[in-house]
Amino acid sequence: MTAKVVSFGCLNTQLAKDQTRITLDHLQEANPRLSCRMQVVPSPVARVAQQDEPFLAASAAEVEFLEEQLLAGEFRLAVVQALDLVLPLREGLHFAAVIRRSPPFDAFLTRQNAILDEMPDGSVVGVMNFRSRTQMAALWPNLEFQLLRGGMQSALEALLRRCDLDGLVAPAAVAEHLGLQSIVAEIFNPELILPSGGQGTMVVLGRMEDTEASELLAPIHCETTLVEMEAEHAFLQRFASDLELPVGVLARCEQGRVSIAGAVGSSAAATAAMHVREGKASEAAALGVSLAEDLLQNGAALVGLLEAEFPDGVPGDEDEVEPPVDPDVEILRELAAHDESTDFEDD
Repeated sequence: MTAKVVSFGCLNTQLAKDQTRITLDHLQEANPRLSCRMQVVPSPVARVAQQDEPFLAASAAEVEFLEEQLLAGEFRLAVVQALDLVLPLREGLHFAAVIRRSPPFDAFLTRQNAILDEMPDGSVVGVMNFRSRTQMAALWPNLEFQLLRGGMQSALEALLRRCDLDGLVAPAAVAEHLGLQSIVAEIFNPELILPSGGQGTMVVLGRMEDTEASELLAPIHCETTLVEMEAEHAFLQRFASDLELPVGVLARCEQGRVSIAGAVGSSAAATAAMHVREGKASEAAALGVSLAEDLLQNGAALVGLLEAEFPDGVPGDEDEVEPPVDPDVEILRELAAHDESTDFEDD
């Protein structure tokens, strides 16, 4: 009997290829009669090079391009990091499988074999987003945290080849997938640094009508990780999801229950007004939304959100500044102006 061949689309980056290959190895180990083929998709980076994209393994434009190719039938499935997903998921696609989560924490990579507490004053550390920069800068004000743009490969070149950076903060799972464990100096406890939503989680995207794909991927699907991802995604979508915000979140599911912690970083505190919600795993999405609403009604958290939107200072009434046209930003400003309560107690 001929083995079934399943094609997986993959962006043309070393990280994307490594993560896809790891997923395919797990799948073929669980189903030896299944033959998998990785189909590398040329990145559309040239047409988005002028955009100010955040430092992620893949930019939003690249992920959207991969999704377009999947919907067009160029390949059957695609492996993507959950933290790179553009939410909500494009119509016609679904999660064919969610892979068991790798450690979701942030790691510090350096050539100097030193933890952040041991780095000399003024050391330049690259970070992947506003969340990392805000939390790190509040804890280590003696260091310079530089927000990087581009891909993981360019960040590693800045650290290891050009030596423009003294260190780099990146997801621990990414360092593991790239085989960089030898330069990982420390991994941050989530009580100190909350990770990004979906960090450490790989998902397999498929077309909604392709029900057979989910059956083929069932051996590597992890329901616990799916619950955690649902809680974190619901939390993120309650905020201005099209903005890059200093928001950290981590959900943990165990024995049918889920606990989710979220915080908004600000210049005043590493994890301003951290809140926690707990409940049944079946209520994961609702818990994520509820947690976000707690923070949206917290004065300290709103300061962090406004700092991210107005890095040069929030315009005052005396400033002749046009109001922002983005409805999500307008909501944040209205909440800040009409804040009726401060902290909510954690449930």
